[in-house]
Amino acid sequence: MSITDDLLAFAKTRPTWEQDLFRRIYTQPDLVENDYVEVLAIIKAANGIELAVAPGDPVPLTVDHVLHRADGADPVVLGSINDIRSAMQLASGQTLSFAVNGLTIVYGENGSGKSGYCKLLKQICRARRERNDEVVLENAYSTDRLSKPSLTVRFKVGQAEVQDHRWETGAPPPQALSRVSVFDSRLAPLYADKQDKIEFLPAGLDVLPRVVKACTELNRRLHDEMEPIKTIVASPLPDIERDTPQAEAIGKLNEKTALKSIPSATAFQNLALWSSADDARIELVQDDIRSDRAALAKEKTRGVGILEKLKERLVHAENLLSADAVARLNSTIAKCVATRQAATLAASLEFREDPLATVIGSEPWKQMFGYAVAVYADAFHGAELPSHGDNEVCPLCAQKLSNGAFDRLVQFRALIANEAEKQAESALASLTSEVSVLRQLTLPSADQIVSALTPFFVEGSSEASVVNDVLNWLVSADQFRSALTKSAVSLEDVMVLGVLEPGKSSEVETWAYALAAAAAADQAAATDPERLNRLKTELRDLRGRKQLHDNLPAVLQRRSQLVSLSKLSGCIASRHSAPISSKNTELCEKYLTEDFRGRLQKEIGDLGIGYLPVVVTGRTDKGVNYVGPDLSKSISAKTSNILSEGEFRALSLACFFAEISSIDGHDGVILDDPVSSLDHKHVRQVATRILSEAKHRQVIVFTHELSFYYELWHQAMEAQVEVLRHWIVKTEEHGFGTVRNDDAPWQVKSTKDRLAALDIKLTSMASRASKDTEAYEREITGFFTGLRETWERLVEEMLLNGVVGRFQPGVMTQSLSGVEVRDSDFTTIHFGMRKTSELSGHDWSKGRLPYSPSVDDMKREVETVRTYFAELRKRRDELASTRRKAVSAPQKAETLR
Repeated sequence: MSITDDLLAFAKTRPTWEQDLFRRIYTQPDLVENDYVEVLAIIKAANGIELAVAPGDPVPLTVDHVLHRADGADPVVLGSINDIRSAMQLASGQTLSFAVNGLTIVYGENGSGKSGYCKLLKQICRARRERNDEVVLENAYSTDRLSKPSLTVRFKVGQAEVQDHRWETGAPPPQALSRVSVFDSRLAPLYADKQDKIEFLPAGLDVLPRVVKACTELNRRLHDEMEPIKTIVASPLPDIERDTPQAEAIGKLNEKTALKSIPSATAFQNLALWSSADDARIELVQDDIRSDRAALAKEKTRGVGILEKLKERLVHAENLLSADAVARLNSTIAKCVATRQAATLAASLEFREDPLATVIGSEPWKQMFGYAVAVYADAFHGAELPSHGDNEVCPLCAQKLSNGAFDRLVQFRALIANEAEKQAESALASLTSEVSVLRQLTLPSADQIVSALTPFFVEGSSEASVVNDVLNWLVSADQFRSALTKSAVSLEDVMVLGVLEPGKSSEVETWAYALAAAAAADQAAATDPERLNRLKTELRDLRGRKQLHDNLPAVLQRRSQLVSLSKLSGCIASRHSAPISSKNTELCEKYLTEDFRGRLQKEIGDLGIGYLPVVVTGRTDKGVNYVGPDLSKSISAKTSNILSEGEFRALSLACFFAEISSIDGHDGVILDDPVSSLDHKHVRQVATRILSEAKHRQVIVFTHELSFYYELWHQAMEAQVEVLRHWIVKTEEHGFGTVRNDDAPWQVKSTKDRLAALDIKLTSMASRASKDTEAYEREITGFFTGLRETWERLVEEMLLNGVVGRFQPGVMTQSLSGVEVRDSDFTTIHFGMRKTSELSGHDWSKGRLPYSPSVDDMKREVETVRTYFAELRKRRDELASTRRKAVSAPQKAETLR
């Protein structure tokens, strides 16, 4: 079982969010901000925290995500990658092939597209990553914006058939390719710990420490999110009446309360129910507690008396103005009219001859006569009109009465005294009495009623309605009484006035009964010792409900904050890293053996950094086991400051080679720019190590270092390792990433190869339809630049016979055997270089006229170089043969003949 197998088995035992975290750490660079955001969202959702945007489903770590090699598996080798589409700006239709055995060197200058191929290989080979710059982007300039970066990879597992697999970003590559190891010095699995040690973990063993580190960061983020909430929930809530259900519920709104014990929002809403009736009730209870119930009973009893008196007056008025009373009054009026008519008729018969017959006996007449009798009695000391003697005087004109006048007055008295007149007088007296009663009826005024009853009703109550009804009825009653009185005095029919609306005495009586009952209740309460306690309890509950109602938004917000805090705490509680640390210790004990430490120490020596006081040690930090090189130093400076960038890079290579050497099998390996920042000595040592590895496995090297390229080339010849080389260039025809298969970069091409390349360029230029464009002129300049460099290469390679070279590791002194520089060589090279320099972009000499050479002109220039090349080679070979004889043995001495 491998490290990977153990990790996969362990990951399946972890929560789903942690399995997703395992996958992210295993398959991508250091976690970026978006990773933390997404994992936190998954954790929160798992703990019941509602999010504005629901997180995606967690994706667990599976065998498709890991660097995996099953025990006893056949070696995996890459054949090629081809048909690359929409990947960055790499040219389409290119094929980058790899040697099945030995070494493949892929050279490309900066900006050529070489790094694009490296990125693709890191994706399909599941390279170990620690950075975030390895993303394969779409071609930003492609018109096919829906196409994902894709390629076809050819590979082989053991002796099985060659496989071609089409892959695009986002899809898993073939499982077998996870066994191909990729090295990038920028992604070296080296770590500087807090104790300033440079440390290393083999592939797989670095996953759990990174998980612990990520969990620590998640923990920090959760704490940072919780701190503001803790500050808020620590502030006091508005005061709530103590010893109430509301206070009990509010008391649970604190950090110590378990989530399941926090009352629900509905519970708080139910505890805060409130209405206008509750407003009235709380005022009533407060007033009840503040009041003297005995005094209230006394006051209400007084009110009952006022209401009873009002009722009596209303009943009296209702009786006087009732339909029966009106009917009786109307009967009295009718009788009065009838008796008066009878008396008038009698008078008119007796005095029918009298000139005043029509008025004698009438009511005005009777009044006038009555006044006369009264005046007479006053004047003559009560004498009866008329009397004989000195009293025989008319009370109206004060003249002495004649005998006829005296008799006439006697007749008048007789008329008044007769029976008909008496009945008329009796009927009138009855009517006058009834009218007097109506006139004497005193109705209470509105001010009197309101003033008297105000202490016993409130606006809007039923009692207020009774008062209003009574006041309205009294207005109607007074108007009805006035009309009755006026009609009765005029002896008119009062029935035409109609009937007064029913009185309100019954309503007043009902009110009085209710007030009497309230007075009785107050009186009973005044003698109840538990009443006050019950009122205080009710008031306390009302106040608690009112206070919660008034502060409900703040309380519900606090509840929401505490629920969030509790759930966030649950997120932290769900991330115990102890099992991870324990598992990591188990794996390190299982896989970090002394054999591995020895391998690492050997690689450090092989790469030429054994001069450093390095000791390979192991240690455990918070459950995480490390093994790595430690410096023995006498100063407190950081190790990262002591080591140069090159030394650090060499250490990373040592770790990589130690790692792959500890893995069974001979799967292919890929190295991307492994010697950046290394000096020539260490470059040579790295090349030696790579060639050693290439003897028993496929090795693919990407580089932009020409010196390293030469070093690999020369050492491969010495070590007899097969080599396949490619050149990555940017061309006008295809763009970035154009692959020159089985070809060397221009800088390392021999004179012969450069002449062949120039021939191909001339053939292409000859096929141009138009030769008057700026592009064609640039091609001419490019051609002569290449020709000038070919002259330079010819001097280095043929004239000087390779004694010195720009990228050679040393001076080849034995090659001096073929070196001879003649005056003609100087002349040929001088004029050849001058012409090519003028046409390769250099300024023209003063007085020289520029011209645009034809293809034939350029062919002749190539043939000039080729002819001179052949001449030099022939001369070199002959000269070298002669000179080697001179040093191979002493010359034969001459003898006498």
